[in-house]
Amino acid sequence: MRKHPLLLGGTLVLLALSTRAADDWVRYNAQPAGSKVKVEGTSTLHDWLVESKLIGGYIEFDPAFNPEKPAPGKVNARVAVIIPVRQLKSDKTAMDNVMYDAMKEKDHRRIDYRLSQLTLKEPPNAPDAPLVFDTSGELIVAGVTNKSHMPVTMTRVDKDKFKFTGSTSVKMTSFGIQPPTKLGLFSTGDEVKLTFEWLTAKKEPAPK
Repeated sequence: MRKHPLLLGGTLVLLALSTRAADDWVRYNAQPAGSKVKVEGTSTLHDWLVESKLIGGYIEFDPAFNPEKPAPGKVNARVAVIIPVRQLKSDKTAMDNVMYDAMKEKDHRRIDYRLSQLTLKEPPNAPDAPLVFDTSGELIVAGVTNKSHMPVTMTRVDKDKFKFTGSTSVKMTSFGIQPPTKLGLFSTGDEVKLTFEWLTAKKEPAPK
């Protein structure tokens, strides 16, 4: 069945407009330096910490969002974050290997985060004050997806750069990870704290 020329033309126009709208979103890409994520936990021997300085991904804002004069409420944004599991390191190789095994790194080589909702809590009290958001999203670890809710702060560090910071606590078992133990020597607490600083820079528009 042939489509009417007007219907076909209208469809092409809508596709063009939707593509243009997507292109109008303002993207900030993760930077190769200036970011870090920490995972802190406990054990019967001592508290422990692993850290990565590599956080990949991007955040995109709807062009209607003005970071200079933001209005409280929901903000249209898209976020994809990637953290390679092997980049998480302590100062002990043996501990790192135990962690990689527990996180099933051979099958799931990265941690992913996808934003579901971003809400600005209140207007900033000064032009250069940080913006504080409530966020919800999906955190994917060891092949298991869980919902994540946490406050996130956005701070301008340069004309075209933003740093995002936040923290949340999760349980290893909620991602199917068994807290590492060694009979008679130590056992690891189930709850861990995730803290991050994520530096992003505005993507330059493609030349026309």
